[in-house]
Order: sequence, then C-alpha cells, then structure tokens
Amino acid sequence: MIVRYWQPFQEIETIKQQLDTIFEDLTPTTTTWMPAVDLIDAGDNYVLEVVLPGLNADDINIEASRKSITLSGERAAAEYGEDKTVLRRERRYGDFHRVVNLPLAVDHEQVRADYNNGILTVHVPKAAEVRNQVVKVNVAETPAG
Repeated sequence: MIVRYWQPFQEIETIKQQLDTIFEDLTPTTTTWMPAVDLIDAGDNYVLEVVLPGLNADDINIEASRKSITLSGERAAAEYGEDKTVLRRERRYGDFHRVVNLPLAVDHEQVRADYNNGILTVHVPKAAEVRNQVVKVNVAETPAG
C-alpha cells in the first residue's frame, strides 16, 4: 500500500498559477496607468517628483495651471520578436495621465522641469500673493495721558 500525503499548499499554488495565466491572457497589454508622485513644499515653490522610468523627455507632456499640474504621455511596451515569449509582464505600459492638485496658487508661467535617471522633477514657483512675505510694521507712539 502506498501512502500519499496531501499537500494543500501545493494545490493552492497550482490553482493560483492557473488563475494568473487566465487573467494574464484576458488583460490587455496597453492600459492607462498613473505614475507615483511626491509633492514637496520647498518654501517659495513646490517640487513635484514623478517616477517615470524607461521614457524619453520627449514622451512626457506637462501642463500647468494656477492650481494644478497635469502630466501625460505614453510608455511603449518592449517588443521581443516572434521567437521569444513573454512569461510575465508586471511593468505598466500604455498611456498615463495624472493631475496633481496644488494647495495654493502658483505662477504657472514660470514652471520648469528636469528629467534625469527616470525621475521627472518639476519646479513650481508659488504665486507672489501667497508667498510668506515679511512686512515691516511701524509702531506709532501714543502720548501718555
């Protein structure tokens, strides 16, 4: 008589792999995705850092308004040819679109951006009317009496 031990975790892993295969086949290769962003208040301006690896600077569109920054573009999926099969694809490809609302009004005509090593850094100066301005206040001396 052969004793066979039941391994439930092995069977669960097999079912998981089968479900992953089914859903990978149903998932379109191009989808809309949103890049991760960090918004930093740096005193007189905001600094927006956006993670966009694998893109060229020409693939990125930036639009600035008084209260928001809109980022858009497209990352094309890598092509490997007919003789190769992609077994797993976890990176996002296709169009991206992200609107970052800003807490205060900005000088949208002075926005500048740099793209280096997959990180887009957008420098957004705050509008003059919302910057912390120091104003000298004159104190009038009142006569005693």
